[in-house]
Amino acid sequence: MNKLALLFFSLVGFVGPVASAQRPDAFALWKQGAFRGANVMQAQCTVEDLRVLSSWSANLAEIPVSNVYAPTPPYAFQAENLAKLDKAVKAAEQARLYVVLTCREGPGRPDFERSHEIWRDAAAQEAYAKMWREVALHYRGRASVVGYDLMCEPHPDEEAKQPLGDWNELAKNITAAIREVDQETPILVNSSGWAYPQLFEVLRPTGDPRTVYTVHFYDPHYYTHQKPPEKVVYPGFRVPGKQDGPWDKATLEARLAPVRAFQQKHNVPIFVGEFGCARYAPGAEQWLRDQIDLYEQYGWSWAYWAFREWDVMNIERTADPADKSNHGDTPLLRLFKTYFAKDKKFFTAE
Repeated sequence: MNKLALLFFSLVGFVGPVASAQRPDAFALWKQGAFRGANVMQAQCTVEDLRVLSSWSANLAEIPVSNVYAPTPPYAFQAENLAKLDKAVKAAEQARLYVVLTCREGPGRPDFERSHEIWRDAAAQEAYAKMWREVALHYRGRASVVGYDLMCEPHPDEEAKQPLGDWNELAKNITAAIREVDQETPILVNSSGWAYPQLFEVLRPTGDPRTVYTVHFYDPHYYTHQKPPEKVVYPGFRVPGKQDGPWDKATLEARLAPVRAFQQKHNVPIFVGEFGCARYAPGAEQWLRDQIDLYEQYGWSWAYWAFREWDVMNIERTADPADKSNHGDTPLLRLFKTYFAKDKKFFTAE
């Protein structure tokens, strides 16, 4: 065991793996499209909150990895942030939820929306891969952890004029670092371009046989992220100045076609790691139903954005924009429960 791993365990405390007899093959579950859940920020990763998510029959929490290694040189290990992550994972286990760990901030990426360093600094790239190696060393064998999502929404194509290497190469290098210490836990790779479907046309498989490929979907933003007064309606909307309408389920299917083609060409599992719609958008329930029906048809796992995090896409609130309370029954929550009902509670914790 290397010195850094010993530092991890001594400062934070290692939680041992569940007995192998209790642990199903996570990659086989990805191939079945078995995971349905939500993104959950660490602030919402309390046992009480996550037991609500689990009570809906969801079986997955996608939890962010944030600055386990510092985002700026010398990219030092930050034990307190690993301790926070451990606490969140433990809460998900107590709620009987599987976990995907997805990195939003890390070496060279202090702000995942506006960071440039990760694309132009070789030292940052090396530190980022090292971070994932040590995170994998820490969590390997953990029955609840079914995926390491290498980078949330990489977008070097618009951030750096002269990146040191493209996302395909960096993802391959990070994968190799993880596989030095953990050969089993599935790895998740987003497409570049904010993980949107279009960039699946240039996404290359890493060559790792236990990798899942991740897409995010909010198309079109002027509908899913609209403000209450705008009242853009789905299906069939056409907005002045927008040349891509009208929208309906067939349009959504066409936008997802590059992902479906990638899945079929390479015979790999697909995960919709984020999707969502403003709760007050006219037709939001239908937009979400059309989305999830396609995911289910294709055998894709999915996690919506986000559990109790952003008021605009909170499915526990009504279509009234002024409603700031969570309710035990809303039209959107009922919709999601019909799909969560397909889940199986595979995970058994000690």
